[in-house]
Amino acid sequence: MRLERSTWTEVEAYLERSTGILIPLGSTEQHGPGGLIGTDALVAEGIACRAASHGDGILVAPVIAYTPAQFNLAFPGTVSLRAGTFARVIEDVVDSLAGSGFRAFYFLNGHGANAAPLRSACHDIHQRRALANPPVPPLRFRLKSWWELPETDALRRRYYGAGEGMHATPSEISITRALSRVPQTERTTAHWSPLSAEQLRDRAGDAHEDAHAHRAAFPDGRVGSNPALSSAAHGKALLAVAAREVAADFRRFVEEEPGP
Repeated sequence: MRLERSTWTEVEAYLERSTGILIPLGSTEQHGPGGLIGTDALVAEGIACRAASHGDGILVAPVIAYTPAQFNLAFPGTVSLRAGTFARVIEDVVDSLAGSGFRAFYFLNGHGANAAPLRSACHDIHQRRALANPPVPPLRFRLKSWWELPETDALRRRYYGAGEGMHATPSEISITRALSRVPQTERTTAHWSPLSAEQLRDRAGDAHEDAHAHRAAFPDGRVGSNPALSSAAHGKALLAVAAREVAADFRRFVEEEPGP
């Protein structure tokens, strides 16, 4: 069930059986020579919508596609929000939905740079509600990046090994190829080389340099990835596994008893 394709009466009926909502997070940024600029948003939304098809009880909000991506601004087409702006967008979305009665917010993430400002926004929401007078009901949050799902992670590692890299990865390119009605061909011709263990550690969570230094370090947009390994068949398999894992994790999260 998708929020933007529902009526308010359908949402009201949904809230009688569940107060959980799944919110996909992506980005609007370059994804290498052959990757779509909206890759992260397309992947998160695609997995979320397929998770909802695994039975009743999952309402999917519209994907949030404008997020922090300053390190890719030297590539044409990238749109980046400041981290503080993104955090305020999250707060406004949550406040709006909480006003309707939602209490459990599951963020399905497709972009590493979203994690830190999202956690900051959730911290501020908790603090504001804890200090509210009169008191307001507490909310619960879960952030899950799709590549962290155990079976999905194992599958992408089995498919691509060190060729997965960190950005414009063959796993995400495979998923967009499976989702797209327009055939995509991989146009990467440059030599591929893997990232070192130190680079993987130091760049975790998209901890990259400023935009111009980032493009100088990775001139075609790839970050240690070999998207030539991607395929629509791989994408379909990754979508199926990720959707099943998200559906199960969402249900566990919504059914958990709130803490004291």
